[in-house]
Amino acid sequence: MILVKKFLSASLVIISLISPAWAFSFAVFGDNRDGDEIFSELLGKMNKDNEITFAVNTGDFVSSGKESEYKHYLNLIKKSRFKIYNVAGNHDMVGQGAKWFKKYFGPDVYSFDYENAHFIILNNSFEGVFDKRQNDFLISDLEANKKKQNFVFFHRPMFDPSEVYPNYVMSERKTAEKLMETFARYRVRYVIAGHIHGYAKATRDSVVYIVTGGAGAPLYLPNYLGGYYHYVKITVDGYKIKDEVINLNQK
Repeated sequence: MILVKKFLSASLVIISLISPAWAFSFAVFGDNRDGDEIFSELLGKMNKDNEITFAVNTGDFVSSGKESEYKHYLNLIKKSRFKIYNVAGNHDMVGQGAKWFKKYFGPDVYSFDYENAHFIILNNSFEGVFDKRQNDFLISDLEANKKKQNFVFFHRPMFDPSEVYPNYVMSERKTAEKLMETFARYRVRYVIAGHIHGYAKATRDSVVYIVTGGAGAPLYLPNYLGGYYHYVKITVDGYKIKDEVINLNQK
């Protein structure tokens, strides 16, 4: 925002010039562990889409939290032409995984801006990890960015949009319910998770919930319910947002 101040007839006139937000696209995918060939193909397809400016991995990019696996993942994503933001998954945080996540990616809870959108990365990889610290961060961050298009990312979904794995979700159900109330109250646009290996989408209280866990790990869902390798492309154009699932098998 540029503020231009002028004195006219002893009155202060403030002209506010707000630069319009440029339209942009980003990709979201998750659960690429143990699927290097598929994941490399996925990265190659995303690289060919020049509209994608960055990506978010919803977690489980390694199998058992070992440093060697982290290094292997880092080597794989060197092929990406854009930055990848990472969410902590349950496999990523096994053993000393939290130590390696912090070493190679920094905090497991953070946020960033891009154009008129705000992106919040949270950690619900294990029961009890989503504590007061995270909840306070979420509330204060949403409060400070109410006028932006807000996107929230976890590893475990709040619920299963496919309705195939209703118990394969965030285990702290009361916490999840309160979180969904928070997302609705602050008019969060999208909440995106992984963990369930496939693609699913549903809307609750005007918030779009997406599960994208088809980046290479063995698939859980049947093909007709989203059990295919994919990533999700989201385009933000001012206040208009479009999401599109890109099926790797569809050329």
